[in-house]
Formats: sequence, structure tokens, C-alpha cells
Amino acid sequence: MRKFLYVIAAVLAVSAGAYAQGYSVTYPREYGKWQDALLAGNGTTGIMVFGDPQHETVVFTGRQFNFPGIKPREFADVPQDTIMLIKRYCAEGRFQEANDLAVRSAQWSDGGEGGRHPGFALEIDMPATGDITGYSRSTDYNTGEIKVQWTDAQGDWMRRAFVSRVDDVAVMEIVAPRHGVLDCSLDLALLEDMHFPAGMGVSHNTASGYTGIDINYPAPADNSGYCGGIKVYASDGVVDMRGDTIDVKGASSLLVVAMTEKYNDRPSYFSGSIKSRLESVAPDYCTLMSRHAPLHSDIMTRVTLDLGASPRERAMSNEELLGLQKRSATIVPALVERLFTAGRYHFLASGNGLTPPDLLGIWTGDCNVGWGGYYHLDANLNLQVSGGNVGAMPEVMEGYFNLNEAWYDDFRTNARKLLGCRGLLACGNTPGLSSGLMASINTFYPYHYATGEEAWLLYPFWEHYLVTRDKEFLRTRLYPVLKEMGDFYEDYLKYRDEDGYFVFAGSISPENQPSNLKVSLLNNSAFDVAGARFIMSSLIKASDILGEDASCREHWRDMLASLPPYRINGDGAIKEWGWPGLDDSYNHRHSSHLMMVWPYREVSEFTAPEYYEAARNALKMRDRHPYENAGHGLLHGALIAAGLHDAGSLGDKLVRLAGSDFYYTGLATSHYPDFGVFCTDVCHALPGIIIEMLVGSDEETIDLLPALAEGLDKGSISGVLTRCGVTVRKLSWNRAASHAEVTLNPVTDCNIKVRCGSDVREVKLNKNKEKKLVFTI
Repeated sequence: MRKFLYVIAAVLAVSAGAYAQGYSVTYPREYGKWQDALLAGNGTTGIMVFGDPQHETVVFTGRQFNFPGIKPREFADVPQDTIMLIKRYCAEGRFQEANDLAVRSAQWSDGGEGGRHPGFALEIDMPATGDITGYSRSTDYNTGEIKVQWTDAQGDWMRRAFVSRVDDVAVMEIVAPRHGVLDCSLDLALLEDMHFPAGMGVSHNTASGYTGIDINYPAPADNSGYCGGIKVYASDGVVDMRGDTIDVKGASSLLVVAMTEKYNDRPSYFSGSIKSRLESVAPDYCTLMSRHAPLHSDIMTRVTLDLGASPRERAMSNEELLGLQKRSATIVPALVERLFTAGRYHFLASGNGLTPPDLLGIWTGDCNVGWGGYYHLDANLNLQVSGGNVGAMPEVMEGYFNLNEAWYDDFRTNARKLLGCRGLLACGNTPGLSSGLMASINTFYPYHYATGEEAWLLYPFWEHYLVTRDKEFLRTRLYPVLKEMGDFYEDYLKYRDEDGYFVFAGSISPENQPSNLKVSLLNNSAFDVAGARFIMSSLIKASDILGEDASCREHWRDMLASLPPYRINGDGAIKEWGWPGLDDSYNHRHSSHLMMVWPYREVSEFTAPEYYEAARNALKMRDRHPYENAGHGLLHGALIAAGLHDAGSLGDKLVRLAGSDFYYTGLATSHYPDFGVFCTDVCHALPGIIIEMLVGSDEETIDLLPALAEGLDKGSISGVLTRCGVTVRKLSWNRAASHAEVTLNPVTDCNIKVRCGSDVREVKLNKNKEKKLVFTI
């Protein structure tokens, strides 16, 4: 019955989200190509399946697999008079002096956990039994199952694997041909090409059908480490132990159940507990899958995309579709369908209720990873979660909320010690749950003056409230922090200009400097101003919604009204620094000066037409340059383009992302084109871009097809959540027929606007009652 239920769940998953499989006809033939592996995970444990028929490699990874820190991050308690002197220098335009003093007085020193690393490899060796034909490897995104299939002289072989969201184990099954036999050996090891540092301690322990590996870090952290183990069950065969190796002879199928664990205080025979835990897991692949698949597929199929691609293109391999995109000047619909679903899958597979994906998702095959594999908070993390709320994945967004809440005490320390303020000051980058202390303070980037960063981190909390209308979430998890941030700005904003506006005396635009002044600590970055405007406006709205602190609202309104306006430069573009004498530097990967468009949606052609046009011009100025070929630069630019109804800009960025070798054959991604540095920003953020291209929204309006890229002439998307608290049950469009229709379902009774092109309608909706609208496009 359990096997039957698994089959039914798999069929329903596929039917609910068509085209939800990616397949590849090649595989990594050397370890150095680990980035091409197929990926699975449950947010805690990850696996990377290479897919070699005879010499399989499966790399195990874990959310907590960071090298241990030897000392904590440290910085000074900066004296109040020094803080005020830095502000005075900035207010007087003495930016270099301010920058130098800010860096010097912080007395920052590095520390904390090190970078991410792989766990270990499971190597499965099988003897050759004739030439291999009919090879393919695939991922079923709606069940989380990876399959490797081939044919040799014995017949048709299959390996399949997944990581359970229910039982927290990785499961693999190898099935021999009907009239064949399975002989293989299985080993757990650290491989030379993983580039672990010298001094790693490795020990093995074995029992019948079980092999485990214990790994401890080099001294002086050698009391901490991690471990893993596999339990093997063979059908119709013999399982023998040969030292630390498991040998299987004459089997018709083989089940492997695996588990990993991180520890900070090395106990005796720690992996013995893994052995007993593995033995408590049901030794049946279909049973374990039947427990996992319904949960996984329910999340995956809440939002589905159909771009009307041809059956011929949908049948193409990943390699063929990526090659087709390289030859096309417009986006290939079948590839977008696949990348959309693959991106949602990788996002789900590397996130859970405790943590969202980091720069690597949850995967790496090498210890030498880009930027430590950390969470980076001035751009990358929030781009990765851009499709989480509107894409109906609260299970992963809960990890985002939990992770931020784990940082709060350290963020308060940052604000108090470095800026002399109440409230929270975000840290730039962090390895995860363990630390939110300030990450880096140096001459190029005095991180502690990027005050807009915490606002960006809080926006997804506000967005969650908007799409769910969950007042309890707003009351308990966001409103108290918004109040603290109101305190922060009250303490931080001490100077006013001649027009009475606050001066952000000490302000950063992430990782950029003016073209005419190579100094980072300046005044009134649009990034910091937009963050403060979001915080204060959301604080006032939340107070009104919850009926709390009514006596404070007038003061908060006065603070909001005193924030400086955005400035427009001689090119008619939003100025990155709203201060005289600071010239824009357009050739940069960040678009932090356009946060008022995305994510905050403060500026539209209706609410602020002058700023809207200036934002469009600012995007055009950025688009004249390559965003330094950084994936996150193209991602943020595409999201901004959606908010500015610039289909051409968005489409160009989609073509670059899909056709410039950002995507490996397994559809994970790199940070740069030409497979430059493994990083999951691109694959995770692309679904958010597609959603915003098709269904934009703010607190009052749903914007249909706001930036539809060329080549996507027909299709449908279902299940999108909007910031009006209305679900788009289905949006379909056909340019040739000049037709679009949408079915809406609200969380509460509401009056909203629905826009499709120049057609803007006032619509009254009743709670949980669907309403269909038809438009001419």
C-alpha cells in the first residue's frame, strides 16, 4: 500500500506541474567537475550525485559544515565623541578623514567560523559488463528524486536517490537488470580534490552492512568535527566487510541509507549513534519515498509555469536547451520553464525551517569556495529569497525569518558599540546562525555605516505579512523590530541640511564609490535613505493595522517627512549619493540606489512619476555596462526592470543569465559567466524574476504582465501570491490573440486595482471567492 501511495503521489506531482524534470546526457568524468553534479537536499543534508555508471561519486554536504573558528569576531566600543566627530566630518564633506577615523576607531579583527566545506564522498565501484549505451541522468523536481540510467551487456540499470524531508536521511537504490546481477563496493572517504587542510583526523568504524566515518578538525579545534554513516541492504545477494569497505555480490538490488551529523564536543564512538539511528529507518525505498514525496511535491506544485513550449524542445536535454539558448537572441520558452522549476527545487532543497540557502545553497565539492560560502547580506541573500513569499514557499522563508532572528542580539551589539545607537545594525556577511557580529571593516568598505542593510533584511518579513495578512506574525515577529529600528534612526540621524532634512552623515552604497572620489563613507546614499523610508513607513502602517502606539505615530510621521528626498543627476537619473559633488559610477554590479523600486516598491509611475522616470534612466545607465559580469548584478537589475516595466532590459538579462554559461549541466549555477565560481544566487533568484515579470504587485495593485520578455508570447502561471493579499489562481495570456485572463482569490475582503498594460480597473473582491477578469493585450 505504501508503494502504491508513493506511485500515486509521484503521478499527481508530475500532473500538477508539467515539464518538472530536467535531464542530462553527460556527467562529471573527473572530480574537478563536481559543479555539474545533480543536487538533492532537505535544507539540512545535501547530496551531489555525479552519475558515473561504473564509478559513482556521491558527495555529502551539510548546513553546519563550516570550519570552526579559533577566535570570535571582535571590534571596539567606539566612544560617543568619536562617533560624533565622524558624523561632523561627513556633514562638512571631509569624507576621507571620516572614512579613516571610522575604520581606525572600530579596531575590527576577523574571527568566527571559517568557510563552508564538503562532508565526505561515497564512492561506489561496479565492474564493467560491456559497453554503456542509452545513458541519462535526471532530476524529478516535484519529488526530489535523482535517477541515473544506462544499458550494458546485462541489460537496463537504474540508480535513484533522494534526501528525505521527513526522515532526514539520504536514500539510494541501485536496481540491476531483470536478468543481471549487481556486484559493487562502497567506501566513505575524504578525497584529495576536496582540498581539506592538513591535519584532518579521519577514522572509520564498521559493522555488518554498515560503515561510518568520523572526521575531526585540525588542532586546536580537534575536539569538534562531523561524521556520517551508511547502512546497506542487499536483495538476493551477499554483503561482506573488507576493512572499511562494503562489498556486495550477486544482488538484484541494493538499498543505501545515509546520515550525517556535526558535533562540537567529540564524544567516543560518536558515529555509533548514527548506526543505531539508521537501523531504525525503514529499509524500503518506496516506503521512505512515500513519506517524503507528498510533502515535497505539495510545496513544489503550489506555483507552476507553462510557457507553451513545443513538445520537441521540452524533450531536449539540459545540454541541448542551454546550447539552443546560446544561439537565440530571445529567451527559449522550454528552457525558462525548466530553469523556473529547477530554481524552485534547488531553493527548497537547500532551505528549511531553521535556515535558508547560503551562497552555495547547501552544496560544495571543494573546501576552497567563493566568499567562504557565507550568507552575504548587502545583496545576495535577499536576491535568493526573492521568489520565496510570492512563490508560496513559507517552509523556506521560515528559515529566513529564524536566521535573522538568531542574529538580532549581535545586530544590537553592532549598533550599540559601533554607532552608539539603539536598534539593529546588520553585519555584511556571516557563516550562519552562529554570528551576526560585524563582518568586515576596512578602508574600502566601512560596513558598519551601511545602515540600509537591516531594512532590506526586514523587507521579506513585511512582504510575508502582505501576502498572508497574518496579524499575529506582524505583531510578534516584525512590529517589535520595526520599533527598535525607529529608535535606531532617532539616535543615528543627528544632522539636518539647510532645508531641514536629516543628513545621513556616514552613509554607504554597497561596494561602490563615486566616479570622482574614491572614498566609501559619504552622505545620503539612496540605499540608506530608501531603507529608512521603508522602515518608518512600515512602522507607521503596522502601528495603525495593529492599533498599537497611536501616540507615537505623529512623531514617526515627522521623522518620515524629514528624511531626505531622492536626488536626480544631470543624466536625469536617480543619484546614488544625494549629496553635492558626488558623481555617479554607473559601471558597477550593484544597483543599490534603486531599492525604492525593488524590493520596496515605493516608486511607481502613479505614486512618484518624476522618480519613476529617473529610476528608468538610472537603469538605462547601468545597462550600458555589463554589471561586472556578476550574476547578482543581473538578477537585481532584472527585478528592478520588472518594477519599471522595462521588458527589453529584463529580457536581455534573462538571455545573458541563461545563455552565458552561468548554468552547469545539472542546472546549478555560477557567480560569473563561463562557469566562474559555483554559487546558487542565479538559480534561486530566477523564479522570482519570472514571477515579477508576469505578476507584479504592491499593497494596492496587481500588475499583470508588467515586463513580458520577447519570445514568451503565450503561457500561464498559477498559484502566485501577491502583496495585496490576493492569490493569482491562474494568469494566462496569448499575444497573437491579444488576450489575457486572470482568476483571483483574496485572503480577505478587499478593494484593489488590477492593471494590464494601460487598462487599470478598480476591483472589489470577497474573501475566498474567485473572480475572473479578461483583458485585451
